[in-house]
Amino acid sequence: MRHYFKLLRPSNFFITAASVFVSCLLAGGTTEHWAAMVIASMAAGLIGSGGMVVNDIFDVEIDRINKPSRPLPNGVVSLRSASFFYAALTAVGLLLNLFLHPVAQWIAAAASVLIFLYSYKLKGTPLLGNLVVGGLTGLAFLYGGAAVGNIDRALIPALFAFLINVGREVIKDMEDVEGDARHHAMTFPIRYGMKPSAVVATVFLLTVAASTFVPFADGQYGITYLIIVALGVDLVLAFVIASLWKDMTQKNLNRLSAILKFDMLIGLAAIYAG
Repeated sequence: MRHYFKLLRPSNFFITAASVFVSCLLAGGTTEHWAAMVIASMAAGLIGSGGMVVNDIFDVEIDRINKPSRPLPNGVVSLRSASFFYAALTAVGLLLNLFLHPVAQWIAAAASVLIFLYSYKLKGTPLLGNLVVGGLTGLAFLYGGAAVGNIDRALIPALFAFLINVGREVIKDMEDVEGDARHHAMTFPIRYGMKPSAVVATVFLLTVAASTFVPFADGQYGITYLIIVALGVDLVLAFVIASLWKDMTQKNLNRLSAILKFDMLIGLAAIYAG
C-alpha cells in the first residue's frame, strides 16, 4: 500500500484539499457549510491525486530517466493497477460532488477532463500545458467558492494560484528537460532553451509578487495579510528567482519547485489571516 500512497502524492493531496477548504472559508463558509467544505476538500484532493496517478501513467517511459525511483518506473506498481487506481480516485471524487452545489459539480467535471487531457496530450505543448496546470490550480479556489455558494470571493486567490503555478510548472519542465528530450516531449525549455524558460518563470513569479499588494491597497485584506505575504511569500519568491538564475542544475530546480509548492501554503495563511 505504501507504493500506492507514494503514487498519489500525499503532499499534493493535502495542498489541494487545504486550498479548497481555505477557499471555502474565504468565500464566506461558516459552520453552516461545514459538511460541504469537508466534502469539497476531500473530493478535490481525490481528483487531484487521480491526476498525479494518470500523469505518471502517461509519463512512465520519461520517468524511467527523470524519476526512476517512482512506483511505476521501478515496476512495484503495474500500469494496469495504476489505471484502476486513477479511475477509482477520480470516480469517488466526482461522486462526492453529488452532495455539492451544481456549479461545483460542473467545475469538478471540467477539471477531471482537463487533467486527463493534460496528461494525455497537452503536457508536451510549449507553455499551453503549463497554463492548463495553472488554470487547474486556480479552479480549485473557484470550486471552493462554488461549494459554499459564493464564487466571487475566490477570484483573487484563484489568480494568485494560477500565476505561481505557471511559474512553477515551467521550472519543473526545466528540471525534466533531459528525459523529456529523449522522448520528444516538446516542452518550452526543449523548444526555446533554458534561459528563455527562466525568463518566463521569472515573469510569472514577479507578477505574483507585484499582485500580492493589490488586495491590501484596495482594502480587501488587512495589515496582517500584508506582513505575512511580504515576509513569507514575496521574500521566498525573490530567493527562488535569484537561485534559479544562479543555478539551473536539475537538483536545484527540483528544490525550487518544492519551495514554491510550500510557499503556496504560506500564501493561503496570509489570505486567511487578512
